[in-house]
Amino acid sequence: MNKGSYIKQIKNNKRINDLSYKIKKSTLFKQYFKIVLGAFLMAVALIIYFNTLGIVVGGVTGIAVILNNTLGIPMWVVNTVVNIPLFIIGYKTFERQTFIKTVYGTAMLSFFLAILPNANLRTDSFPVNVVIGAFFMGMGLGLILSSDASSGGVDMVSTMISRRLKYVTIPELMLIIDGIIILCAISFFGIIKGIYAIIALVIETKISDNIIKGFKRSKLIYIISTEHMKLADYIVNTLERGVTYINIVGAYTNEDKRMIMCVVSGRELVKIKQMLGRIDSKSLCFISDVSEAFGEGFTKLT
Repeated sequence: MNKGSYIKQIKNNKRINDLSYKIKKSTLFKQYFKIVLGAFLMAVALIIYFNTLGIVVGGVTGIAVILNNTLGIPMWVVNTVVNIPLFIIGYKTFERQTFIKTVYGTAMLSFFLAILPNANLRTDSFPVNVVIGAFFMGMGLGLILSSDASSGGVDMVSTMISRRLKYVTIPELMLIIDGIIILCAISFFGIIKGIYAIIALVIETKISDNIIKGFKRSKLIYIISTEHMKLADYIVNTLERGVTYINIVGAYTNEDKRMIMCVVSGRELVKIKQMLGRIDSKSLCFISDVSEAFGEGFTKLT
């Protein structure tokens, strides 16, 4: 390799490294911004709705609601004091970046719990207020979890215990711990509010799960049709989606066939079913949900 080519290669490598650094920096900025926004939404849910209504959905924040309503201890104090020893004990449980972001998220939540006022944004309907609070809580938790962080507290405790008790999963432990906290809350706030708390927990979990997995769910389709070439042409050229052929053999007829496999949106699925009805009503079609689809035409990889 001559000197000119060597220098050119060094410059190209430097350009690639600079680009990778910028992408990594941009991704980290987005993640930390989402953590701040998530902590803010969780604080709104806790201060304006859950704490005022006496709704406890588990976790350290649930303990904070109980202690604030019974002993008058500020929620930010409880959230900070309970999480600090957990961070000290469990700092080796998580990867370094995840741990740092979890500490940051917990600090941001405590900060917002300390400064946000209890603005009266509630409606006259108790159930509606519970749903709104659960919506904000689920949104906030989902943003934090989707940023490769956690809300601390029960998440950390469950992870640490699961490493000791291999036969119990982290979600099962979280459910047990949250259940104990909700049961304690029932003794203070009553069974009716306990039922509302369980409803709020279900709504919160569903919303946070959708944020983590993405609201735009795709569909995975397998199609066995004698008109597979026409259908593949329609999907590729009209819908502009990729198609994969899978060679199969029918057990009854012992004939070689081609099965189509493709991933499409819900709207495109309707069009494919309509097309199938026109060209081959005897076709066989299998459809399943895809929680996430990355790549060209779907969610961009970051």
